[in-house]
Amino acid sequence: MEPKFVCLDVGGTQIKAAAIEKNGHLSAPIQYFPARSEENAETILDHFTRIIRQVWEPEAVPEIRLAFPGPFDYEHGICLMQGLGKFDSLYGLDFGGELSRRLGVSREAIRFANDAAAFALGELHFGAGQNASRALFVCIGTGCGSAFAVTGSLVSAPEPGVPENGWIYNTSFLGGQIDDFISRRGLLALTKQYLGEALDGKTLAQRALNGEKSAAVCFHTFGEKLRDALTPFLDGFHPEVLCLGGQIVKSGSLFLEPLEMACLERGIRLAVTEDTSVRTLQGLTKV
Repeated sequence: MEPKFVCLDVGGTQIKAAAIEKNGHLSAPIQYFPARSEENAETILDHFTRIIRQVWEPEAVPEIRLAFPGPFDYEHGICLMQGLGKFDSLYGLDFGGELSRRLGVSREAIRFANDAAAFALGELHFGAGQNASRALFVCIGTGCGSAFAVTGSLVSAPEPGVPENGWIYNTSFLGGQIDDFISRRGLLALTKQYLGEALDGKTLAQRALNGEKSAAVCFHTFGEKLRDALTPFLDGFHPEVLCLGGQIVKSGSLFLEPLEMACLERGIRLAVTEDTSVRTLQGLTKV
């Protein structure tokens, strides 16, 4: 029997989970769970164990895959988040070993991946990155996740135009770093500056669609910052396709025009992912 993957996309507030076949087909709809990321280690471990058992189909050979934001030692399954308000109690813990013991599966059956890398693998194998010779993946959420690929495989420095680990988030930008501006908190800060109140992308989009000019200007400014942040990588790496993911890209029609023009000028195909969660979970089957 071919293995069926139990895949979890882990965020600070929510965990998305599904059983997925090797061909990327979801056996059932994605299930959503609170992350409980501020709890103690024992509570978090029990919570993850229950989630996996709920999604796991008993007749299937278990292959468990988890996508986590960094910092995280993905090879050894050790959480390195500290002072971020999420999963602090797991710091330094052999998370993979603990899950193995609680679930009664081999440690080799459990693997971890960076969430942006999992998204990229999903696009490479099941989405817009298929058959691309060079591809750049950017996922905008609580931070700005990224990955680069050449001929179907993820790469990191010293490939020309690729920063260390393939991560652009800490690249210097506007006196800070990209993560400060191209992220949820970046948009909150921008709306605070332009509108006098911090708004998330969904609320800002609704205002813009209702004809509020200042909201539309705010979105356009965000789009210009996105273009400016990514342009050095478009010019340095020369991707054939740029794949964008994250909840905010659902409002892409309100802010993507500057980036669309930059890609058009360079002959780069811009692809916007309809469901980042599906792609990330699918990508975990390729870890």
